Amino acid sequence: MFPVYSTSVQTPPIERLIRVLMRSHIAPLIHHAGVYNCRRIYNSSTWSQHAWGNGADLFPSPDADDNEACEAIAQGVVLQATKRTKANWGRKLQLAEVIDHQNMHMWTRATGWKPYGGTHGPHVHVTGEPKRTGVPPCA
Repeated sequence: MFPVYSTSVQTPPIERLIRVLMRSHIAPLIHHAGVYNCRRIYNSSTWSQHAWGNGADLFPSPDADDNEACEAIAQGVVLQATKRTKANWGRKLQLAEVIDHQNMHMWTRATGWKPYGGTHGPHVHVTGEPKRTGVPPCA
């Protein structure tokens, strides 16, 4: 099991994501996760999904190959959102997007995988569905 750095501010889709990932085959690849952080998206005026507790960043183990680990984590999360799995008790996660910041691609239910042109770094960001908009309570 990996530690989750957050306060109690988490949306139900993100709480469920964390519970399912703890039971999944990719749990050993995840070193830690970060959820709540009252901030805007880097270089943007838009509030981050983390400001509502509706975003989770999944960081790979420091001794893993970042490219391979992030790809496996991202694919494993999408599997939980698109297939009925044992780890998810026969259900699908309600996710809006999965962004692999290391390999620079993102997934949405509507478009599938496509290139991502945002920030780069060794982690996978997951947004719960529905995405939050406006100004979060923490602002």
